[in-house]
Amino acid sequence: MKLTTKILAAMLLLFTAGLFISNSILKKEYEKADKSDLYWNYGKILEQPFSHIRIEGGNITKIAFEQNAKSSVRVYKNWDGYSNGSVKAYVKNDTLFLKFPNTYRDIPERNWMEWNTLVRVFSPHLLSVTGTDTKFEMFGIKQKSITVKLDGKSDFELESMNTDLDSLNIVQSDSSAVVFEMSPDYKTTESFHVNHVDANVQGVSILDLGHAQIDSLKLSIADSSGILLSGGALKKRKQ
Repeated sequence: MKLTTKILAAMLLLFTAGLFISNSILKKEYEKADKSDLYWNYGKILEQPFSHIRIEGGNITKIAFEQNAKSSVRVYKNWDGYSNGSVKAYVKNDTLFLKFPNTYRDIPERNWMEWNTLVRVFSPHLLSVTGTDTKFEMFGIKQKSITVKLDGKSDFELESMNTDLDSLNIVQSDSSAVVFEMSPDYKTTESFHVNHVDANVQGVSILDLGHAQIDSLKLSIADSSGILLSGGALKKRKQ
């Protein structure tokens, strides 16, 4: 057998063995995972209680929050951000601090990140959200009040499972968008009621409360910003 043939055969054998070993490792990891956990393919980077969150960066991808009895922060295991620890998380004074580098220059990676939820946050409740250059979504929320403060280029969306809310306190600046709406899982109605809304909307920001029936509205809005209100809320505003 020629030397080159032997070398090629050895390389093929090593390649095949590598695939077999990798497949065995992945199979073992899969078998160890708790399949009853909907997000078993997300690795936990923090498990401490908190009631507030402050986020820096993250508007290249999606960050999702869901109410859960146990607090945690999870990162998608098949993303390099999990293996290299680029997402920083810690709790101080009942506040979860999340920091993203936002230095992703590879265009295919950025496009993939934009269409995927790479970080998931869980807690029994979340009283306030403060974010700079972030994209944060809250799903299936049952609590009645929240404070939201956004600046930079940020997006925030809350899908409520509660049709009767107490108070929404919103502060927006720079180029931020905030949306409050009913969860699509709540199939009875798309509208909800809020006792009081205090909103300060500045810069070129947009606040969407188009499905809300509001009893009391305190509003400060810049000429360059916009707010969507229901017909009922507008009538009360004019009174």
